[in-house]
This record gives sequence, structure tokens and C-alpha cells, in this order.
Amino acid sequence: MICVLAAGLTLAGLGPGAAAADGDGVPPAPAPAVLQPIDVTTAAGPAPTPAGIKAAVRPLVGPTLGDESIVIMDPTSQTVLFEKQAARPRIPASTLKLATASAALTVLGPQARIPTVVYRDADTVFLVGGGDPTLVRSGGGNPLAGGSASLRTLARSVASDFTAGTAVSVVYDDSAFRGPRLGPGWPRSFPSAGVAAPVTALVVDGGRVRPGALSRVADPARQAALVFAGFLKGRGLDVTAVTKGKRGGAGSEIARVESPPVGDIVQRMLTESENNFAEAMAHLVGGKVLGQPTFAGGAAAMSAALADLGIDTGGVSFADGSGLSGQNQVPARVLASILTDVARGADPDLALIAPGLAVAGFTGTLAERFQTPATAAGRGVVHAKTGTLTGVVSLAGTVLDADGRVLVFALIANTVPSLTAARDTMDQIASRLATCGCS
Repeated sequence: MICVLAAGLTLAGLGPGAAAADGDGVPPAPAPAVLQPIDVTTAAGPAPTPAGIKAAVRPLVGPTLGDESIVIMDPTSQTVLFEKQAARPRIPASTLKLATASAALTVLGPQARIPTVVYRDADTVFLVGGGDPTLVRSGGGNPLAGGSASLRTLARSVASDFTAGTAVSVVYDDSAFRGPRLGPGWPRSFPSAGVAAPVTALVVDGGRVRPGALSRVADPARQAALVFAGFLKGRGLDVTAVTKGKRGGAGSEIARVESPPVGDIVQRMLTESENNFAEAMAHLVGGKVLGQPTFAGGAAAMSAALADLGIDTGGVSFADGSGLSGQNQVPARVLASILTDVARGADPDLALIAPGLAVAGFTGTLAERFQTPATAAGRGVVHAKTGTLTGVVSLAGTVLDADGRVLVFALIANTVPSLTAARDTMDQIASRLATCGCS
């Protein structure tokens, strides 16, 4: 069943096992256009062997990777072909988003949509954020066709419920998310540096100080409310005040806009490594599973979601949903297990992860990589999620080998002496897998 996540206090109150309510008059999301699950059974060549993989990869494993964990798997047989400290917990950086994607797709559902709703109580309008991280000021296009919902569209609908010149006050409600707005261990400089905005249930244009800017504002919810109020003024209403508050049960719904389907948000999150998309997904998962739409609630719910998928979560300790926190700990084998399930089509909801992975040399965070002679063989055939923090480099994905077989790999390096050198080594490892049958 297609579901729409309830906004405001309703979302915050979702308890374990609670189902999100369908919205009245909400157009259903179409069935997502996705790539078929990778067919891991049709390659004509011989199966790769541990000895063949070791011969190809081992010469590349050296000091550039610092303290590393490596897993290479054949998803057809679910055989581990090469591993080094695969079970040791590591700081994963943004490859953690693979876990966030898995949780969002299985808990929220690929077709769920996140509403931003306006309620009217006399001449007061309540702008209630539901956690949509894709909301834009204007010109978002169709959220069901690759676009995003916009505050301009929402304001137009609201204004039609009033007589021109009416004095109205705006109350904005971002209580669908609770707790700290910066993740555990995040530097306070992250918003101004453009790494991530403070995490709020009401945000427009990613909390950027202006569209297209890098730096983020300190209070995204208030910024969104002011933008919304400006659009109401542009439609002829007299906005007398913009204040923060909670709607409670006041008023009746008069307008709403809705996000793209969660599956689309997850794909964009993975391809471009969108940190605030990831944090919104984790908070929503925490709210639905545990009634805790917080960093801690999201982390706990993500672990539970992986366990429900049959993934061994031993050694896993999540602190956020984006991988920005140095407090995250994930063994490389967990990332490899997720990707093996994706490659095998083990869970239909996880199918959207595959087309969300960046393509080496072409899209997202891999667009500018795999450009050297030593890595050119990986262009187009390596699909992966990247990760980088101070002293941390990671890469996890799939690669098509010379015999046409899909291999899964997960590489995490901590305490690396050079981010550039470690990144290049990982690209070389993935490219080496692309050139060998490794039988």
C-alpha cells in the first residue's frame, strides 16, 4: 500500500510497528522506474576464486591504506573471495549511507512521500514540516518526475483560502524532529562550511543561505517560514507575524505539498552523498520504528532494520545517518552484506540502491575519479558509494569483471596518511577487479 508519512506531531508519535497514514486526496506515487536487480547467474566465464582475487588485489594493499578492512565477495555463491580485518569495526564515513538507504527503503517504503502541511485556525496559519529534505523555494517541478515540492506552490494554495489583504500570522512547527540539531561529534562549523545544515523537520533549499550557496543557516526552520511568509505577501496577504510554535490539534488542513517518493530521495542521497537527505531519512526511520525522531532514535532503528534483513550487526554502532560522525563504527563485512543482498535481489525494496550508486567516471561522487591509466578500466563498470572524512577513506560497491560476473567489494581505511593516495589505491583495486576473471 502506498503511504504518506504524517506530518508534525503525528509523525513524532508513531510508535513501533505503527503504519503511516494515507493522506486524503494525495496522488499516489507511480511504481518507481528502477534498474532490474543485477543478474548474478548468467556470466559464461569461470567463477572467480580466492586465489585469483588475492593475486590480483594483494599487491595493491599497502601503507597508503593505513589501517584498512577489505572484503570482496562473489554474490552468486555468497562466497568471500578476499578479506582483511573484515569484522573489525571502522569509521565508515559516507559509505554508512548504504545502511541508511536500506533502513529507509524497508521501514518507510520506496513509495512513501513526506508532506509539508498548512492548517488554518481563523487568521492563523500553521506551517508544519514533516521532514522533507528536498523542499525548495520555487520551480521544483513535479516531485513524481524527478522534481521537488516547493513553498511557492504551497503558498499559492494557502492564499486561495483567504481574501486578498487579509491579515494573517504564520506559526511554523518543526516538532516532527526532536533532539540536537547537530549530530554526535559534529563540529559546530559544519553548517557554515556547507557540510550539512542543522537537522530540522522544516527546511528549504537544504538550509542554504541562498539557493546555490554552500553555507547553511543556523535555523533552517525559521528560514523556511520566512520564505513562505514572503510568498504569502506576494499573493496579497498581510503577514503580521512569523513565530515558532506547535500546532497541536488547532485548525483544519487547507494545503499540502509532498516530497518525491522515498526511493527517489534515497537514490539522490547515494549518488551525490547528500548528508541532510540521509539525516532526514534516519530521523524518519527512528520516528516510525521507535517513536524517536532523533539522532539516537534513528541510529537504533537503523540497526534494528539491518537485523530484520538478516544482516549480522555485530560490531555496528551508529551515531548518525550520514556518516559524518567519527563515532560511527561499521565492519566492512556489513557493507558487503548489504550490497550482496542488493546484487542478488534478495529484497525488492532494496533494488533502488543499485541505480543510486555513483558510476565511476560518470556520475555523482565518482564523476571525477577513475581518470588515470591505472584506474581507467573501472570507468562505467564500477558502481559504488564513496566516503571521506579526516583520516578516513572508504569505497563500497559492485564491479563487473572481465568474465561478465558481478563482484561486491567494501573497502574502509582509517588513519590514512594521505586521502588522495588512499582514494587512488581503492580505485585501483576496484579497477583491477574489472580487468581480471580471477579464476
